[in-house]
Amino acid sequence: MILKDLDFAALDTTLSASLSAVRSSADLEMLKRDWLSKDGTIKVLFKQLRDIDPEQKPLVAGKLNELKTKLETFVSAKEEELERQKVEQSAKSEFIDLSLPSHSPGLGSVSLITRIERQIFSLLKPFGFQNVVGPEIETDYYCFDSLNIPPHHPARDMQDTFYTSNGYVLRTHTTSVQARTLQQGKLPVKVASFGRVYRNETEDASHQAMFHQFELVWVEEGLTLSHLMALINHILKGLYGKRTKVRFVPKYYPYTEPSIGPQIDCALCHGKGCSLCGGSGWLTVAGAGMVHRNVLKEFNYDPEKVSGFAFGLGTSRLAANLGSLSSLKMLYENDLRVLKSVV
Repeated sequence: MILKDLDFAALDTTLSASLSAVRSSADLEMLKRDWLSKDGTIKVLFKQLRDIDPEQKPLVAGKLNELKTKLETFVSAKEEELERQKVEQSAKSEFIDLSLPSHSPGLGSVSLITRIERQIFSLLKPFGFQNVVGPEIETDYYCFDSLNIPPHHPARDMQDTFYTSNGYVLRTHTTSVQARTLQQGKLPVKVASFGRVYRNETEDASHQAMFHQFELVWVEEGLTLSHLMALINHILKGLYGKRTKVRFVPKYYPYTEPSIGPQIDCALCHGKGCSLCGGSGWLTVAGAGMVHRNVLKEFNYDPEKVSGFAFGLGTSRLAANLGSLSSLKMLYENDLRVLKSVV
């Protein structure tokens, strides 16, 4: 194509026909290659301006610029149009109407904590235990006073307990359910309770302000510490397997005497030490002991005739350990990988 012999009217007609033929991204790329690339028509014609008579050069250059502007304006507008069409088509193909029934809703899953609670109760059921629930908002009496926890005890401090504006507390342990059951005055007492408890403490890998706990109390004639330790071994080995190591360390609880703390070897680090077990290799999963004489007297039981034991397990810690989770918080984050995990 020779610039000095060029019929611009015919060239404009040809260009208009090329623009009208663009229907897709591929057509647009072909147009840009034929007209705007370094070997395209517009570039080739601009190179020939040096051969044009100086007097005619401004006029010819102006017409070339008009053609170039027309091309570039069309290309820009067409690219936006094609991109918009692409987005609209994608939206139509990917759109999900959430108001319609799902084609594949999938099956729900029981959380690790609920599974642990069911396993524990299945281990206790042959012994005749009943599952009892109690309120999460409690009075001082059931949460502390009736359980031999005096006003000066650290558990009564605001740093540990959430108090409501009207003087109630969010229960710090499910032991309050034991108090309500013992108040009924019937023997034998064999109850297990599961539920949420609350403590005003700093959250870390092994502590949460809200977590789940399990408590058990058994009161009748002839019970000893040996019965308690045997039952705890039965539960822990039933949960973790017969090879699980269990040890008992001395503890202090105002509502039991003597008191013990059952521990298991950490399943996450296998005794080497990690954030979950605090570097010790052992995880304290229970607080236990023989029911204190003062508690028995509070509910009109004769400590010379009957005895009992109680213990509480942190079901959140058990679930985290059995699920090999590095933090209790993972149980409450709605992570489907955790919710669907199998222990």
